[in-house]
Amino acid sequence: MSNKKVNLREWDSTFLPEYTLKSQNSIETAKILQTKGIIEIIELKNGLQINTNSYVGKIELDDIQIIVKPKISGLVLYRLLKYSFGLNNLKIFEHANQSIEKYSFVDILIYQLYMGTEDLLRRGVSKDYLKMEENLSSPKGRIDIVKLSRKGGVIDEKLPCKYFYRCENTVLNQIILSGIKLAISLASDYKLRIKLERISKSFEESVDRILLNRINLQRAKNSINRLNERYSPLLEIINILFESNGISDNDFDNIKLNGYFFDMNFFFETLIGKLISNCVEEYTIKTQHNLNEIFIYNPSHNPKKRRSHIPRPDFAIINKGKVIKLFDAKYRDLWEKNLPSDMLYQLSIYAISSETDKCATILYPSISDIPILQEINIKEPAYGRKIGSVRLQPVNLNKLSLLIENNEEYELKRYVNSILQIN
Repeated sequence: MSNKKVNLREWDSTFLPEYTLKSQNSIETAKILQTKGIIEIIELKNGLQINTNSYVGKIELDDIQIIVKPKISGLVLYRLLKYSFGLNNLKIFEHANQSIEKYSFVDILIYQLYMGTEDLLRRGVSKDYLKMEENLSSPKGRIDIVKLSRKGGVIDEKLPCKYFYRCENTVLNQIILSGIKLAISLASDYKLRIKLERISKSFEESVDRILLNRINLQRAKNSINRLNERYSPLLEIINILFESNGISDNDFDNIKLNGYFFDMNFFFETLIGKLISNCVEEYTIKTQHNLNEIFIYNPSHNPKKRRSHIPRPDFAIINKGKVIKLFDAKYRDLWEKNLPSDMLYQLSIYAISSETDKCATILYPSISDIPILQEINIKEPAYGRKIGSVRLQPVNLNKLSLLIENNEEYELKRYVNSILQIN
């Protein structure tokens, strides 16, 4: 049980005087979290220094519980999560504006998983034909002649058979069961955990649990078709919970991570991608667009035969084969905090590579209309001539939430095009 609870926001910091990490497990966990850039927990001579960034979640280290909360919460966060990850068909909080405020970021996702899986059980889970091979005294399907001949013919009362059996023990349902088990371990709401335990027992009657990893998640996604499309939102939720809980496949082989973290930068980039895809017409949109031939090793002076670095903006808007706009989405308050030098240098490269207006834009989140556009000119050192610019464009998440909730498609497109400055 944690004695000290520390509440922080993204890009926040605090100092805990006289606190130290006691167990080796906590020391190793803190080291890995810092190496991965998730959260800095630094042991100093007279206490612990804690610095957060774009990751939100919680972690328990010895007698300290660290909770990092997003600046947006409640209905705003819920609506934007639904929109970003395609969870629109799971209706849970539409008439419970007050109850949603008590749920954490992860509990909101888990509650949606609970409601979705309960709906699956009520309507009937998906079944599929599984290929079976076994020796049967009452043959069915096809007799396996090859296996029979290898045995030397019929020598006992059973024959090797191949047949298909329609059952619920499919990779889709196995991933759902494993996702529920993960959700039980992550949920902070006691009543929610009880509901998940009940659903877990129902699945376990006919479904085997499977290892939850990226390979099996992809197998489940690949098995989606028009008959089982209702599983898609649930797989997305499980994928988010999985990525929140595991730093990588190998980092915690011998260390238990008592908590979870979710990268809000991933959420914000997904949200921006969905907005651009849905609201920008007449143009081609490319994500992680390669800016080739900006940095190229001189073949005569590349003894290690290394590959050249290729800058990749998050989004490129292309018109008639020409890149007209380049964007990066950064989950960082660039109104209250200065633009880091590395971000400026990165966007400067994007700007001067542009084929049209020599401009690149950072989109960052805000929660009001107070932050406005900022622009940094890039000048030629010798003569002071402007050769490009970097723009810092706020995106009002509260405004987006209302436009999405009220289904105001025209106003949403107008707002998105205004912040992208396309038309």
